[in-house]
Amino acid sequence: MMIRPLALVILAVLMALPASARGRAVPPVIDNTLSIVFIDAVAAEGSLTAVGGDAWLDLKDVAHKTGRREHGTRVQRRFGVRVVRTSGSGSGTVTITARLESSDGRTLLRLDGKPLTEVSTIVDAHAVIGAVSFHTVEIEISDTVAPGSITASVAWDVNAQ
Repeated sequence: MMIRPLALVILAVLMALPASARGRAVPPVIDNTLSIVFIDAVAAEGSLTAVGGDAWLDLKDVAHKTGRREHGTRVQRRFGVRVVRTSGSGSGTVTITARLESSDGRTLLRLDGKPLTEVSTIVDAHAVIGAVSFHTVEIEISDTVAPGSITASVAWDVNAQ
């Protein structure tokens, strides 16, 4: 009858030992979480407010210039994107994609000359972690659009390679 309490004591001692002492290797936990940091580039139009992985582009007041052949107004804004690991430093490459998350339909958005739609488009197929790559967003506003605020949201994704 003494065997049963002894077995419980041995089990308790084994559970208290570190995993390496029990003969099983436990792989280290490595945090590979990536995030995007937006960086303002000098521009004459609008202001970019970057807070961590979020950025807001305020174009202020935009007016159509008469006498142009175009049927709308285009505003371009250059900005930087840096991908970082959330814990410590790291190297490697990632793929950055972007898609139009929402839009009020009053504008046409392009990123580096490519139209932004609800389908993800590759922004940078081999972005180096930690390096800054610059991109240009172009916003086209038709001259038939009534005055007022415009809103659009772009979703960005990073995938490790």
